Amino acid sequence: MSVIENQGRDVSGSFAAAVRQRLRLADAALRAARAEDDVDALMLAEAEWEDVTHLARSHGVRLDVDAGTADSGGSTTGQAAAQ
Repeated sequence: MSVIENQGRDVSGSFAAAVRQRLRLADAALRAARAEDDVDALMLAEAEWEDVTHLARSHGVRLDVDAGTADSGGSTTGQAAAQ
């Protein structure tokens, strides 16, 4: 298993990749819910986004977020360029 360093912590590369994949899926769900104006789907997608970003932060997985795409509430929910 390869191990990479993320923000000073050792995290397996496959774990970090899985977290980033979850972030990409959450981002896609957020975009779809917004496009369809589906409030229920939006609430679920936002909950997933919050869960995965919390998971990433707690394990030191670096996520690149484009702050220029913040939503009206000032957060960057759903607007990620995860690598």
